[in-house]
Amino acid sequence: MTDTTIALLLNVGLVGALVAFFSFSSVLLGPKRRLGGDKGIPYETGLPPMAAANASMTVMYHRFAVLFVIFDIDLAFLAPWVLLRDRLTLPMMLSMSVFLALVGLTLAYVWRKGVLEV
Repeated sequence: MTDTTIALLLNVGLVGALVAFFSFSSVLLGPKRRLGGDKGIPYETGLPPMAAANASMTVMYHRFAVLFVIFDIDLAFLAPWVLLRDRLTLPMMLSMSVFLALVGLTLAYVWRKGVLEV
C-alpha cells in the first residue's frame, strides 16, 4: 500500500473513533436524570397531551406539508429575482413570468381539487 492510502485509512479510522467517542461520551459521562410525575412529558402549551407522541399523522397533514415545501421553494427563487429587479433583462423577466404562471396554475389546481380545505 502506498503512503497516501495508509494515511487515508488512518485518518478515516481516527475520525470514526472520535465520532464514536463523542457520541457515547455524553451517555457514559453525563448526569443521570430521573424524571418523575409530569416532568417527562413534552411541554408545549401547558395542557396534557391529547394523543401519544408517536401516533400516525393523517393524510391531510402530509398534503399540507408537501404543499408547504412546494410553495416555500418558490420563495427561494423569488428572493434573488426581487433583489436584482433593476438589472433584469427581458429573457429573465419572461422566464420568471412563466415560472410564476406555473406556480399560479399549481395553486389554482390544488385549490380546485379541495386540497386546501380543512
